[in-house]
Amino acid sequence: MIKKIMLSTFTILLILGLATITPVDRTHVHETGYYQKAVARLDSLLAAQSNTTGSYFKAGWAKTNMTPSYPVPLSGYGDRKGALSIGVHDSVWVRGFVFDNGVNKTALITLDALLVPPSVTYELKKRLPEIDFSPENVFLSATHTHCSYGAWADSWIGNQFAGEFDQQVVDDISDAIISTIQKALYNVDHAKLGFSKYDAGELIHNRLVGEKGIIDPWFRLIKIQKESGEIGLITTFAAHATCLSGSEMRFSRDYPGTLVDSLETLPNVEFAAYCAGGVGSHRPASGGFGQFERMAWLASKLKSKISSDYSLIPVYTELNMDAFQFDLPLREPHWRISTNWRLRPWIFNLLNEPTPHYISILKIGNIVLAGTPSDFSGELIPEIEYVAEPLGIDFIATSFNGGYVGYITKDKWYDLHEYETFIMNWFGPYNGAYFVEIIQRLIQLSS
Repeated sequence: MIKKIMLSTFTILLILGLATITPVDRTHVHETGYYQKAVARLDSLLAAQSNTTGSYFKAGWAKTNMTPSYPVPLSGYGDRKGALSIGVHDSVWVRGFVFDNGVNKTALITLDALLVPPSVTYELKKRLPEIDFSPENVFLSATHTHCSYGAWADSWIGNQFAGEFDQQVVDDISDAIISTIQKALYNVDHAKLGFSKYDAGELIHNRLVGEKGIIDPWFRLIKIQKESGEIGLITTFAAHATCLSGSEMRFSRDYPGTLVDSLETLPNVEFAAYCAGGVGSHRPASGGFGQFERMAWLASKLKSKISSDYSLIPVYTELNMDAFQFDLPLREPHWRISTNWRLRPWIFNLLNEPTPHYISILKIGNIVLAGTPSDFSGELIPEIEYVAEPLGIDFIATSFNGGYVGYITKDKWYDLHEYETFIMNWFGPYNGAYFVEIIQRLIQLSS
């Protein structure tokens, strides 16, 4: 009898194991079907290229306060367990730019939020045509503050980071984005733009592997100057917006908010915005300060990098402009339970919400922004710049473009049992090299 029970138990466990667990697929990316699909799509994109050169260049900017008037779960720290916000330290905004060269009309939008939720992306896909924009022509990013809207994910995994789903949140964020684009359209004027970057390596650390790895040290800046002399700034940096901890239950923009506020006090700077760069492996320097003091210190240090010479950055009338999205095939989900074993894809798909996965490209003159659906690691950016710089391209990578596929990190760290590489690497090995290659080829194509 005991033997029969043991045999039955073993059989049930075996069936459950076979149904739920499978080995990690370590097939090299170049030998996979999804890579071949990506290459075919690149070839199709090349064949479908159209005229992107206009007769003028105009720019406008605007912002919309999206701070809720009701309690909302804050996203970013799982230990909050979906607890509701208790107030507002500083308001959260949608900030945006509209660019028009007579042939193409594009927008760049950044949210004071953990990311651009896929639920919002799907809502925008329905609503953007109402204001004569397509999703492909709207470049999305976020500041990555961990003290802003949750409640935007209708899934078990999403609930762990963002609390219980609330459709009102999706509607409110979408409304604010649409409003920002419309207001920016009313403010367009002839403009010129330029690019610069500043070494801020002392303000950032590799939080994944420390001195064993590298950092992306650059504080990058796009300067847009209207004929009237008014200046708008787009900034990026690779440090996580985590000056504030999970114990802070008030809405706040973290250091990116303090930064843009301070930049807007500079002479002739009417508007500033911030997009999270390659934040996937990077944290801000501590300096031994309290939370809000650290926020102010970091913003002040970044401001000081540009305050003496931003007015001297040369600007040019750029007539060539293009924006598009490259749909990115991926390996099947790889949510691991050990180094070499993972849950079967159906479990991950059951627990997570559907998400788009694409690379966003916005090219204006020699400036190319590539948006990723991820916490993209700054360790990968030098490999992309290696291709971009000989082509005369000023390159900027951003994270959180409206999809979300987890962390994309350097492949050599894949088997580390760390948060970024084990818990949050959702689509298997070689994604670092894969993303880098695709972005490199998109840059070459756009040039």
